[in-house]
Amino acid sequence: MSITAQAGAPPHLYQYVQLMTDKIAIRQQIRKKRASLPAFRQHLASLALVRRILSNVTAIHHVDRIAFYLAQDGEIDLLPLMVHCFNQGRRCYLPVLGTPDNKKLNFAEWTPRQPMSYNRYGIAEPIVHHRQRLTAAEMGLIFMPLVAFDANGNRLGMGGGYYDRSLAECCSSGSSASARNVNTGKRPVLIATGHDIQYIPYLPRDSWDIVPDMTITPGHIIKPHYISEG
Repeated sequence: MSITAQAGAPPHLYQYVQLMTDKIAIRQQIRKKRASLPAFRQHLASLALVRRILSNVTAIHHVDRIAFYLAQDGEIDLLPLMVHCFNQGRRCYLPVLGTPDNKKLNFAEWTPRQPMSYNRYGIAEPIVHHRQRLTAAEMGLIFMPLVAFDANGNRLGMGGGYYDRSLAECCSSGSSASARNVNTGKRPVLIATGHDIQYIPYLPRDSWDIVPDMTITPGHIIKPHYISEG
């Protein structure tokens, strides 16, 4: 889609509209490519990703709480990794939607026999009391799905902004120490995961976009800046 600046329109407004149009086009293109992956390639990519993560993400071997996601729409599957971590004694969590006007994520603990229900997007969530739901700051490690990623480690999500809003208080450049984990004093390590075909050289980025500490696919490892995982 092409957009032409209108006479008298503020330049920043035109730039914002162009940026959003670019993101929409990228999402459409990459989601179509991702959906075309056959089941056997999805499975092989998931197993390769498990090996890469276990070899390159030191935090996964010692943090207590790890947030995963359940794959949808062709996203790379982290279920084998989540089962492995559960069997290693890690506490595994899945995102739970807030109210429609809140648009933030909390995290509920998952076990293999945990009762589940479907949210308004058709994604399964653990059924727990709201007092048992934790915030992003209370996680030690968070795995995030993505639609696309670039050479600078920028992440493009589905467009709902759930992860960006949920992580803003503890993981943005302007977040305060008081917003971090009250037990460790640290913020969670953020890992974005996807397929190799979701790479593009450059992604448009907004000021509120959260950049992961690491992006991992079966063939890529990108660290935009040094973050201690200890």
